[in-house]
Amino acid sequence: MIFKEICFTKTRLDNQDAVKVVQRTMRYDSEITLEHGTRKINAKSIMGIVSMGLKGGDKLTVLAAGDDEKAAVEDIAALLTGMEG
Repeated sequence: MIFKEICFTKTRLDNQDAVKVVQRTMRYDSEITLEHGTRKINAKSIMGIVSMGLKGGDKLTVLAAGDDEKAAVEDIAALLTGMEG
């Protein structure tokens, strides 16, 4: 298992952004988790991501376990830190 701590940069995570995250995670076989505070959610769950209520400046951790874990963590971290708005 590997992880990367990031800072969410967009003003807020809306439903369209959550769909983008889930679609991107589906490219990977690894189990991908997002941690925010005390919450841990499956990053392949649209309801989980929406329920996190991410806002600009929030710190979160992207974790992955599996054969493609390194690529998964780097890709999802880049997606979440690169969102504009």
